[in-house]
Amino acid sequence: MPKYIENIHELRIFGKRDIVALTSDENAAKELLRRYKRQRHVSQIRRDLYAATDPASKAPVVSKFEIASRINDSAYLAYHSALEYYGLANQVFYEMVVASNRRFSSFEHDGIRYFYAESKTNIGVVNPQTDSLVKVTEPERTVIDCIDRIDLSGGLEELVRCFSLITYISEDGLAKYLSTFDKQFLYQKAGFILGYFRAEMNLSEHFFDFCKSKTGKSTRYLTNSQEADTYFNQWRLCAPQNILSFLEQGGSANV
Repeated sequence: MPKYIENIHELRIFGKRDIVALTSDENAAKELLRRYKRQRHVSQIRRDLYAATDPASKAPVVSKFEIASRINDSAYLAYHSALEYYGLANQVFYEMVVASNRRFSSFEHDGIRYFYAESKTNIGVVNPQTDSLVKVTEPERTVIDCIDRIDLSGGLEELVRCFSLITYISEDGLAKYLSTFDKQFLYQKAGFILGYFRAEMNLSEHFFDFCKSKTGKSTRYLTNSQEADTYFNQWRLCAPQNILSFLEQGGSANV
């Protein structure tokens, strides 16, 4: 077995600095990466990001969720990609939404496109116990993020389908992230959308009273003015007449 192969498989996904730490020499690290890439012990994902490969198939041994979480030191799964990580996505998306404190250029690897979304806060970004290489927004923040940016969550129909799969969520956690972002329009949207799922998510009237107390007096459109054809006075919101009607329609994968 070539030297350092065992170390590389322990790392799974790594940058050049990790190899420098192994070899204690930058030139040796460069040569090792060059040789292992040629021998297909290592797959280059993007600039300064590599993964160990399976000895038989030569495919990278890391998941798309692990790749997204290692694009840079502050990267984490967000929006629809976080829903997908939690098994809540309805459609198969061949792209990963990656939030980060540092902008990066979009890239494609193994048929998956990874693109940047601005990180609003690092509060609620977690390392799941079973996936030490993954960083993702916790479920409550994921829900609020997706309501905030429906466009990054697959659109309203996909959002409704995903939320219909949630059987429990902490309303205290939801309220915490609503307060963190503290935007009137977000309170309106959250109260309106989550009202359709209050029973499934076990949300109390207290939660919706909290949302109502923060909505202000402005009337907003949930989506575009053509689609949002009904006014809901309770939330001062124009929206489609019944967003649950999406659940009665068929869906198709995003290829």
